[in-house]
Amino acid sequence: MNTTQTFQKPTSHLILIIDNDPIEIRLLSEILKPEGFKVLAALNGQDGASRALEHSPDLVLMDLHMPGLDGHTTSKIFKSTPILADTPIIFITGSNLLEDKLTALAQGAVDYITKPFEAREVVARIRLHLRLSSKRKPQQAISSEVEQQTTTISSETVELAGNSGERMVRKAQKLLLEDLSNALTLVELARFVGTNERRLTEEFRRYTGLPVFQYLRQERFRRACELLLHSDMQVSCIADTLGFQTAAAFSFAFRSHFGMTPSQYRQTVGINLSQ
Repeated sequence: MNTTQTFQKPTSHLILIIDNDPIEIRLLSEILKPEGFKVLAALNGQDGASRALEHSPDLVLMDLHMPGLDGHTTSKIFKSTPILADTPIIFITGSNLLEDKLTALAQGAVDYITKPFEAREVVARIRLHLRLSSKRKPQQAISSEVEQQTTTISSETVELAGNSGERMVRKAQKLLLEDLSNALTLVELARFVGTNERRLTEEFRRYTGLPVFQYLRQERFRRACELLLHSDMQVSCIADTLGFQTAAAFSFAFRSHFGMTPSQYRQTVGINLSQ
């Protein structure tokens, strides 16, 4: 009598990468996917927290310095949200400052990797912390009551205490992001937030490190990457959505910024953002 023994292939671990640089996301994805990991990506801290709630990643790789919510703030959101609190976070960043390292670890990060990094070391550390995490996990599932109470990250959760300048910049950012295809002029933007052009420019630089319209350009590229990864919108439609006069102008600007065309980016990144 012949007996056949079947072995179930272990489920791949899901790694969430939070980084505002699509090139870094692609690099990490190219390292992780051949090692059997599933990869999920987010281009900012807010979206990263929301995707974590939706997909329950096994581990998070997160950049430290990002526009808007930086890595420290995003880490605080994870640790203050019960359903995300036990998710291992590894910072992977260009900052080698001792203060950044100590702050990250004090806030609950399990590890801190500086760029440039060795691919084998990244994989080894991920596997180590996945093993440690599996030993710490309780045997019972998290109660549905807790899940229901933490299904969304509200704007109140991520609202940072700050001075009037920071609040002004947040308001200006919101106005800019509401309609990327038809951005307000600097004069209009300053009037809407109740200040003058000079002060708005100064506060914007202080809070984001960028002039207003360099920030807007960066956000347009960030949104372009999201649409290329999240949707099947045609490049011409994405160009129109972001305020470019023609698809050719969008493709030229995108290629100048990322070193590849929008179509090439969509084809080569290959990160599943909608599992």
